Amino acid sequence: MSITADDARLAILRVLSVIAGPAYQQTDHDKPLAVQLGLCAERIKQEASEGVALIEACAPHGRAMLSQAQQKLETLTHLAVLHELAAEKFEDL
Repeated sequence: MSITADDARLAILRVLSVIAGPAYQQTDHDKPLAVQLGLCAERIKQEASEGVALIEACAPHGRAMLSQAQQKLETLTHLAVLHELAAEKFEDL
């Protein structure tokens, strides 16, 4: 099986949509992958900030929200590495 640039792009977008969830749905899907990854990371950082605010307000679900956002950001970092590898192979990715 020969993987094409489109195959790699679709795979990365699929994983991004699963990881980022609603943060991905708000992204302009015509933008380059690196930009989409960055936009999702920024939205997830906002989720983390909201979690911190909830913790400070003693809301019971603040810690879970913060933890989930931190896990998403860590996973996005790994996905960005895979994107870089794919971009090295496919120049138009």
